[in-house]
Amino acid sequence: MKLLKILDWPSKQYYGETHHFHRWKKQLLNHGLKVEFYVDHRDPRLADADYVLIHSRYFATGWQNINIRNARNEENLFRFLQELRGSADRLIWFDAADSTGSYDFPVLPYVDVFLKKQLLLNRDYYVNPEGGKDIRVWLNCFSPEERKRFDPCPQKELHKLRLGWNIGFNDYRYFGYKMSRLSNYLSYNLYPVRFADVNQQRPYDLAYRGRIHGDHEGQKGVFYQRNHLLSLFKEMNLQLATGSNVSKTRYWKELKSSKLSVSPFGWGEICYRDFETFISGAVLVKPVMSHIETFPDLFIPDETYVPVHWNLSGLEGQLTEIINNYSYYRHIARNGQEKYHEAINDAEKFISFFKQSINNT
Repeated sequence: MKLLKILDWPSKQYYGETHHFHRWKKQLLNHGLKVEFYVDHRDPRLADADYVLIHSRYFATGWQNINIRNARNEENLFRFLQELRGSADRLIWFDAADSTGSYDFPVLPYVDVFLKKQLLLNRDYYVNPEGGKDIRVWLNCFSPEERKRFDPCPQKELHKLRLGWNIGFNDYRYFGYKMSRLSNYLSYNLYPVRFADVNQQRPYDLAYRGRIHGDHEGQKGVFYQRNHLLSLFKEMNLQLATGSNVSKTRYWKELKSSKLSVSPFGWGEICYRDFETFISGAVLVKPVMSHIETFPDLFIPDETYVPVHWNLSGLEGQLTEIINNYSYYRHIARNGQEKYHEAINDAEKFISFFKQSINNT
């Protein structure tokens, strides 16, 4: 029996990226992996394990936040990792960054495995960011002065980069939002994810809630696609559910009443809307994802989603085409929903994938 200890992100410990480790705790045990959870790095019980996995956002109020990273909190983190590594057979850093890029490569010499929610297929991008490459690969269209640079991954450490899992395994049950503390303990047999029938009546052409963001609210370009969408929707003659944020109940109702859902890139390529769309049975329209490796891999162009250009050129025509020929495109929604339903209910596949990710050298 192997022991895995997880130092979790306290604010999202009930329904976030480690949710499925709670849900499948018994199945993991059957595969020889006992899982324990911690939310305090000073807890002496965290030491002495076969595996220790650290959720990077545990340090979100310190080193992991690039805006407040400094020599002092970096030194403290590296010392902590060095000491912990001495008492664990394998120390795993789970980089929970939203995009395929990473600011966390400086921890590589202090860990054994570096997991990411999604990786670039072209790993050379991490090692050789010449020319001022942006941490978000799709934002290299901006001038070098406007890009956010990152410390490259040392070539000798590249082998530590492994594929982790994406936010598709989070808890998307409505109960998880209302009473999140019960999320990890409420059986899916008693309270499953409520998938909408793809064939049900859908009076809205499209549902997209949000507001225009200024560049001062984030890195230049992060909100470009979202802002472009909101401006475009004002010009299109569609049955839309749009505007400012609404209650979660209304949000789900609108999405489940929509023919399609557009999910742009923001801080990262993958977002909650992707999986909410699968659950709602709408057709997912999304910037092309062919540069990504992720798990579960649900982004199959023209099979589970309709790909559009990163700069969203031609989007108006594509949306019009899908809406006017919705009966033809509806199979994409069905495929996406079926594949997502299968993925989040396949404990065996996830456990096999996870064990391979943390063990292979």
